[in-house]
Amino acid sequence: MEEQSANPHALESAQDPNEVFEIMEPPPANFNPYTDDPVSTMTFTTRGECHSRGLWHCSVHIWIVDTSSSLILLQKRSMKKDTFPGRWDISSAGHVEKGKSIIQTAQCELAEELGITADAEELQHAFTIPSEQTLLGGCNAYEHVYFLHGNRETELSLGTEEVSGVSWVPASKLLAALANGDDNYAPRTKQYCEAMGSYLEKMLNGSD
Repeated sequence: MEEQSANPHALESAQDPNEVFEIMEPPPANFNPYTDDPVSTMTFTTRGECHSRGLWHCSVHIWIVDTSSSLILLQKRSMKKDTFPGRWDISSAGHVEKGKSIIQTAQCELAEELGITADAEELQHAFTIPSEQTLLGGCNAYEHVYFLHGNRETELSLGTEEVSGVSWVPASKLLAALANGDDNYAPRTKQYCEAMGSYLEKMLNGSD
């Protein structure tokens, strides 16, 4: 795998506190990650306001998997990030801004952070998990989780304001680290880890 120095899609800052998000209703206790969708309040506010007040909004996660080697691409979050700086995290991820769809956001994040172009049809939606992480140093977000087939030899062009490095790691190692709450990794809820493990098992067995 090669990393190129210049990414024409890269952002000029790690985040914009004034970007605008759609506010969602808090999740009901019986929210189903496979069939349910977040319910909008039909109101909008800034990233800074969302995070400081713990308001619910949407994000998108894209895990890139090389099924031939059972490896998953991780990014190391820049120390400039306002949530979980310096930790290993999802291949690519970001918040859904006002005026963008979830798929459009996924495609933008892949380009901005890794220099990857992906067609909508390549992105496989697996589940949507409401994750309450404001008190952990994160935010309260409905995390729309996608998987993308990748190749560890793919050339990557990092958006260095957001991403300080990347690494391909065995799926089993990642799942164990998340399940054990390893502080080197951005945390994921138990429900998220279980859903991810189930989907990865199918994907690696060729039945996704």
